[in-house]
Amino acid sequence: MEEAQHIIVIGAGLIGLCTADVLIARGAKVTLVDARSGPCEGTSFSNSGMIHPSQSRSWAPDARETKAAKDAAQVTTALAVRSRALLLDRRKQLGLPKRASGCLQIQPTIEAARQFQAVQTDMGVRTDIVMHPVESFGLPACRFPDDSSGDARAFGFALADDLAARGARFVYDAEGLNIRRTDDGFAIKAAGQVISSQHVVVAAGVGSPDILAKLDVRLNLNRVSGAAADFALPEDMEGLPSCPIMDAQSRSALTIFADRLRVSGGWGVTDPTVLIARWTEIAPGLFNRLNDPISTWTGERPMSPVGRPYISGTSLPGLWVNTGHGHMGWTLCAGSGELLAEMVLEGRVDRRFAFAG
Repeated sequence: MEEAQHIIVIGAGLIGLCTADVLIARGAKVTLVDARSGPCEGTSFSNSGMIHPSQSRSWAPDARETKAAKDAAQVTTALAVRSRALLLDRRKQLGLPKRASGCLQIQPTIEAARQFQAVQTDMGVRTDIVMHPVESFGLPACRFPDDSSGDARAFGFALADDLAARGARFVYDAEGLNIRRTDDGFAIKAAGQVISSQHVVVAAGVGSPDILAKLDVRLNLNRVSGAAADFALPEDMEGLPSCPIMDAQSRSALTIFADRLRVSGGWGVTDPTVLIARWTEIAPGLFNRLNDPISTWTGERPMSPVGRPYISGTSLPGLWVNTGHGHMGWTLCAGSGELLAEMVLEGRVDRRFAFAG
C-alpha cells in the first residue's frame, strides 16, 4: 500500500486550516506549523464574521476601476461564491450554528447606493437598496441577500480539533523558524525539531514574505492594519440589526454575535477608538447603551497589491503560497484551501491567482 504523502502547512489561521482540511480529506498527512501558541491567533482572532462575496473588490482608499482591478474582482467573486458554499457545508458538519443570511453596507447617500448597486449587478452580485430604522440605522444601504456570516474563530477552533482527531500534527510556538531546500524537498527547523517534506504550503499571512525570503523567493505583500473592539450585549436587545452591517466610509463592520457586539476592520487603523467613534456617530442610540469594551484587538491583514490573493506554486517545485486575502480571508478560506490542495495533490492548473515569484 502506498504511503500517504506528507505536506507541511505553515500557518494555522483560517487559510492554513482549510488547506490542511482538504489535503487530509484527499489522503495526505499534514503537519501545521505556526509561530503562535494556538490556531487562529492572527487576523482570524477578531474577525467581523462576514462571509461576503459582495466585497471582492479592493478596499484600498486609492483603488481605481481599471480593467485589471475588475478582472481581479471577477475571479475573486467566483472563488468567494464557491467558498461560501463549502463553508456552509463544513460549518454544518462541525455542528456550528447557522446564522441569518445577508449583509448590509451603509452608503453616504442614496445616489451612492444606487451607483454601487449597478456595479455589483454588473458583477453578478444580487443587491437591494434599503433604508431601515433598525437594519441600517435609518441610513441608505445596499443589502446583499446572498452574503452570510459566522464566528470565524469558533470555526477555526472546531476545525483545528477536527483536524487533530483526523491525524493532523500541530507545531506551535515556532517563531523564527528556519526553512531550507534539501535533495528531496524542504526541511523546516521549528520549536526545537526538524520536519521534512517534498511540499510546503506557506499560508502565514503577513509573515509569508519573510518565510519565503529564506528561500530567496520574493513575495510582494502589503501589511494593512485594522482593529476591533468587543462589547457585552446591551440588556435591552431591542433594536439590534439581524445581520452584519458594513460602513463604506470607514471600511469597518458591526456584527452581533451570540455573546457580544463587535466593531472591526478599518484601513490603516491602529486604534479601535477610531472605529468606535464612527459607529457611535452612525448608531448613537445603540452605542450609548453599551459599556466600555470588554476586549480590543489590533493586527495586520495580508493584502495582495494585485487585488486578488496568491494561490499557486512558486519558482521552486514543491513550494506553494496561499496568502494575500486581505479583508476576504474568512470568505475565501474554504475555497482557497480546496484550490491549493487540488494543485498540490492533483496537479490542477489554475492561473487566476498565480504568483510569479
